[in-house]
Amino acid sequence: MQKLAILLCFVCVAWCNDVDSYIKQNSENFSNTSKIKRVYASTPTLLYLLYAVSRHSIVGLNYEFNELERPYLDKKVREQEVVGGFFGKAKIPNSEKLLALSPDLILANNNVKQLGKLREIFTHVKKPILYFELKNLDDYIVAIEILGEVLDKKQRANELIKYAKQSLELKNKVQDVIAKHGLKKPRVYYAQGFDGLLSECEGSPHALLIGLSGASNVHKCENISEYGRVKLSFEQVLTYQPDVILVYEKSFYDRIFTDKKWSLLKAVKDKKVYLIPRKPFSWFDRPPSFMRFLGLRWLVSLNYNEYFDIDMVSETIEFYKLFLDVNLTQEQAKEILAK
Repeated sequence: MQKLAILLCFVCVAWCNDVDSYIKQNSENFSNTSKIKRVYASTPTLLYLLYAVSRHSIVGLNYEFNELERPYLDKKVREQEVVGGFFGKAKIPNSEKLLALSPDLILANNNVKQLGKLREIFTHVKKPILYFELKNLDDYIVAIEILGEVLDKKQRANELIKYAKQSLELKNKVQDVIAKHGLKKPRVYYAQGFDGLLSECEGSPHALLIGLSGASNVHKCENISEYGRVKLSFEQVLTYQPDVILVYEKSFYDRIFTDKKWSLLKAVKDKKVYLIPRKPFSWFDRPPSFMRFLGLRWLVSLNYNEYFDIDMVSETIEFYKLFLDVNLTQEQAKEILAK
């Protein structure tokens, strides 16, 4: 018993040192975590993450929730004042409104550290800032751990992390199945825009889940812009002849099966066109979020359903309860899945 206590002590010290080291390297004006009750997240991705870990800590929104999002979110959060944020192209928060909120902590993405406007606004507000790097799904796990520690939500964070890690384990399991059975990876086209002719290059962070789920992105190109949404011609898509099409816009999905041009594609003929679930937030991208831990399971269930017994209705119900504290019925889960 004494040895166990000593071991746990060492683990605690190591973890505390990791947290302290992370905060020291990725923060400004940060001192006492015991006083943190009110937190402003400066991007949608960080706002969603904060909501999952500790929604009652949220003060101020960086954008107004839309009609897809509001039904699934806490009323007190929905009614928070919109002060703007750092995301998209040239969007910045209102410094006076942000100052009036008097947050104990501001969450920001690492990639905006060098922006002069950010420095100007946050220097004026004079509040502690904690930066996060959220490029891949492992980064989300780190961010959940840190937020759980800083906001005194360690048990909550551990529950979310357990689910997240189980999702990431699918990556290796899928690769094992592919190798064992000599499978050919499904070739996927990610259709964005109202005409379906905006997409992402292979390797783009906006199409991260395609590779993680054991599939291949058909659009091989150079990532010139971090915003993505590369324009294609229909002729290019026709040449690709993807096995699967993932659709972002519902209006495009609703007409793809009756469109004469798109009906020339194998994926359309085989009915392997799927609308990406987006309630309350996209499971795939735009903006990226913790919902991708569920999105990864969804993609694996679509592409490798013969090898993985994943009941997506049950998965959806479980995930929404765990991450969003929303109790879905089976009918509601099916509606989200567009079943």
